[in-house]
Amino acid sequence: MMFRESIRMRPRSVASPLVVTVLMFCVVSGAWAQEVSSPSPTALPPLEVAVVDLPAGVEDTVEVAPSLADSGYWFVSTHHSPQSFGHTCPRFCPCVLRYEECVGFRQSSIVELCAGLEPGVPVCIMVHGSFVDTASARRESAYTWTWLRRGAMGHKMQMIYLSWPSYSPLGPLVQFEINKLGRRAGRNGYYLAELTQHIPPECPICLLGHSHGTRVIGSALHLLAGGTVQGVRHPFARAEGRHIRTVFAASAIDHDWLNPTKRYGRALCSTQCLLNLQNTRDPALKFYAFRMPLIAKHPLGRTGLTSHDRRQLGSWGQKVNDYNVTGVIGAAHLWPYYFNKPSLACVLHNYVYFPDRTALPQASLN
Repeated sequence: MMFRESIRMRPRSVASPLVVTVLMFCVVSGAWAQEVSSPSPTALPPLEVAVVDLPAGVEDTVEVAPSLADSGYWFVSTHHSPQSFGHTCPRFCPCVLRYEECVGFRQSSIVELCAGLEPGVPVCIMVHGSFVDTASARRESAYTWTWLRRGAMGHKMQMIYLSWPSYSPLGPLVQFEINKLGRRAGRNGYYLAELTQHIPPECPICLLGHSHGTRVIGSALHLLAGGTVQGVRHPFARAEGRHIRTVFAASAIDHDWLNPTKRYGRALCSTQCLLNLQNTRDPALKFYAFRMPLIAKHPLGRTGLTSHDRRQLGSWGQKVNDYNVTGVIGAAHLWPYYFNKPSLACVLHNYVYFPDRTALPQASLN
């Protein structure tokens, strides 16, 4: 369902809750429906794969598996980790799958993941947005890995796809579901912050998020700098000594949340740089502020940093680069419209592959 450009909101007026509900339901339902008609990438790994369980007790004695830098990736889920914190530090209980080409998914563990990461090779952690069920997350993880490799330019990368419980049925009160999932995304930043601590310190990290996935990342970066999210501070996860770069796509956070006194005011302390893929025609982000009239501001993924934001950030604002992808993505919001663009994978190259810090593999030099 698409809105005509002729629709205009009256200046200085406040939409009624009924109007807000109708608008949000139409926009999100329309964006969700786009997935059916979105083109499929070429040369994709199998979509229907079996998950093989490891025998009990194997997790703690698993042998070092071959690196997945060239043949696969890791899928980490927080679905079994607490989603209601209650101002206490929750326990990170990840469910880990290992994906290999021509094999598919098999059950793994955080121990095997840590042992299987190749030291010195960059790790890209991808975080999806809201309204993504488990089956879709697994399918899109394969597409994302294929897409990122198209921008390799001879370099190596290891991918971890982080899935959080973001699915909720679409109903007439969709704005309340969006607010609930937004808060849940912030909580899952705690688990992302802890996940980074399992990665070898010599591995540079790229945090790549879409929509509410950028809220997971913003929360994690804030926590990694000693910040507090929803009353909780991580006791040990810190960014000191780590090389972290960040990419936001269709970012569903307020444009000023990275400012020093705002929700994720310490986030930029934890990352070397942040690439914000800005789309002024994103249909879902167009009505982002209507989920909380008079309180929420325009989203970072639509407006980028404003001049006021940059004044508030001072020299920290130089870390953020707003890159306009409106001409490439158009009036679309869903992640498939991003990973179907090979040119965008090349734009992300310096953030994902850290070419200034890692040498080309020997085979590429011959």
